Amino acid sequence: MGRIIAISSGDLNSTKPINEYAIKMLKGSSTTKRVLFIGTASNDAKEYIENITRAFAEFGCEVRALELTAKNYVLEEIKEMIVWGDIIYVGGGDTIFMMNVWRKHGLDNLLKEVYENDSAILMGISAGAICWFNCGCTDSELAELRDGLTYGWANDMLNIHPYVFCPHYEDRTEDFEVLLQEKEMDGLAMESDTAFVEDNGNIYYIKCNMSAKAYVFRWGNGRHERGEVQLEGC
Repeated sequence: MGRIIAISSGDLNSTKPINEYAIKMLKGSSTTKRVLFIGTASNDAKEYIENITRAFAEFGCEVRALELTAKNYVLEEIKEMIVWGDIIYVGGGDTIFMMNVWRKHGLDNLLKEVYENDSAILMGISAGAICWFNCGCTDSELAELRDGLTYGWANDMLNIHPYVFCPHYEDRTEDFEVLLQEKEMDGLAMESDTAFVEDNGNIYYIKCNMSAKAYVFRWGNGRHERGEVQLEGC
C-alpha cells in the first residue's frame, strides 16, 4: 500500500494548503523535495507547468515535468523521472485522453508500481484525482454520455481504489447521481477544495474550505445510500 492525495477540484491558490499538506507527509530529512508534474490531461500546457512550478517552488521544492504529449521519451527515461519524484502530481484536463496516452507509454503500470512500493506520494486534481479510482464522472470529450446529461463516464482507470469518483460534485450533483445508478459499487463525491487521502491503508478526507463537503454512496441491497463524510482541516 502507498500514499494518495486525490484533490477534487479548485485552483492552485485555493488548494495551496493541500499541496503543503502533501509536502509535510513526505518521509525523510529536510532536504529539497522533488515534485514530478504530469500534465498529460492538459496536453502538457506550458502555462500549467509554469504555474505548478511556481506553486511548489514556494515550498522550496524542485519541480520537473513529464511531458508525454510534447516530448519523445524512451521507457527508461520515463522510469528515471518517476523514480526521481518524491511527489508525483497529476494535473487536470481530459481524463480519458490522459489514460490513453499513459497506456501507450506504459505509465499506468509504472504509477501502480509506485503505489505498491510506496516510493512516492501520488496526488492530483480533477482528472488527476479520478485516475486513482475505478471510474469517474467527467466532461471528457470521449466520455460515455447518456441522453440529457452533460457529464459521463471515464471508465478503466487505475483502480487502486474501487470507488466511482466524482470531482466538482457541486457542479455535477444531478448527473452523477443518475449515472451512479448504473454502478453496483461504492461512490465518492467531493466538492471543491477537498481531498481523499490514503496513507498506507489509513483513509481519511481533508478540506481547505470550511464550508466544503464530501459524500460516500454505499452500495447495498440493490441501491446506494448517501452519507456525508467527516472532513479534517489541513
